[in-house]
Amino acid sequence: MVITTAIVTSLLLNLAQKGLEKAFETGGEKASEGAINWVKGLFYKNDEPKKALKELQDDPTNASKQEIAKGIIENSIEDNEDNLKYFEELIKYLPKTESTISNSKNVVTGNISTGGNSIVGDGNTIN
Repeated sequence: MVITTAIVTSLLLNLAQKGLEKAFETGGEKASEGAINWVKGLFYKNDEPKKALKELQDDPTNASKQEIAKGIIENSIEDNEDNLKYFEELIKYLPKTESTISNSKNVVTGNISTGGNSIVGDGNTIN
C-alpha cells in the first residue's frame, strides 16, 4: 500500500476533529482496540495530542507538518509491519467524499438502458 500525505492528513484531521473515541467508528462499527492504541501511541501522550498532531491541527495545509505526520506513520510501519494492518483498518473509517452536482438541470446520475432513442434534457429533438 502506498501511504500518501493526503491519506495521512485526512486520517489525522478526522482524529483531531472528532477525537480519539469517535474518529474511527461508523454506524455502530468501531475500529479494533489494537488499531486505536497504535494511533494513540503515535500521536497522543497522557490523552493529549503530541506536538506533530497539534501543529497539523493548527495548520492542516502546511506541507511540512503533513510530511512530519506521514513520516511518523511510515516509520512505525517500517519498524513493525503489523502496523500496516492497523493503518489500513483506520483509513476505512475516514469520511467518504462524494461528488455533488449543483445548479444543473436534467443530470443523469444512473445508467440509461433503452430499446430505442434516449433524450435527456429540455428542448431536445430527434431528427
